[in-house]
Amino acid sequence: MLGKFFECEANRNDKYYRVIQTLKKYSDGRNFPIDEIVVADKKVNLNATKQAEMGGFHISTYDYIFRWLIRGDTLCEVKIPEDSKIYKTISANGIYISEKIILTNPKKINDDFAMELYKSSNLPEISYFKAMTACAICGYINTALKVCEDKVNAQNVNTAISEFEDFCQRRKEEKYVKNPLEMKNVKILYNKLKEFKQNHEKVMNGMKHLLKEEN
Repeated sequence: MLGKFFECEANRNDKYYRVIQTLKKYSDGRNFPIDEIVVADKKVNLNATKQAEMGGFHISTYDYIFRWLIRGDTLCEVKIPEDSKIYKTISANGIYISEKIILTNPKKINDDFAMELYKSSNLPEISYFKAMTACAICGYINTALKVCEDKVNAQNVNTAISEFEDFCQRRKEEKYVKNPLEMKNVKILYNKLKEFKQNHEKVMNGMKHLLKEEN
């Protein structure tokens, strides 16, 4: 019986991916060698009652990996060893978990590659707001602005700004960066969002004024 966070056992032969950090050291000292079996510190807990208790390594598929660019600078394909299982979680962001993984075919991520991953992505709307903020923090500003242009509209701009601010605050608390809002690329995206909101409010106020005059 799978616990509440797991949907099913997945096919280990499908294609999976993980973003890893190579330019900076992980705070826990973890290393992710290429073409070697890496074992998670915690076994997969199918009976977990909290997400933090799930264990294993989180990996994803190509159409969802855009969500995870904040986690590093290199995209790797993931193979699941024969003696390990992989599980699909109930997450809407395509999260899979396995206790053992083999990372292979590393590819450095830049703005062009981030754009490619975006165009291949299939995320829930709210995840795009987080992902575009991650792109700005990581320096992929062209991709961040493209996501903003494609996904932010008059109906969801307040949600987009809220998710942007929350994402930046969490990265600050994690000490990923000292203060994301001080970063040039993050400021550019933030100003774009606020400008969009202000322009929308001007249009709405103008329409209200016209309707008031007509009445």
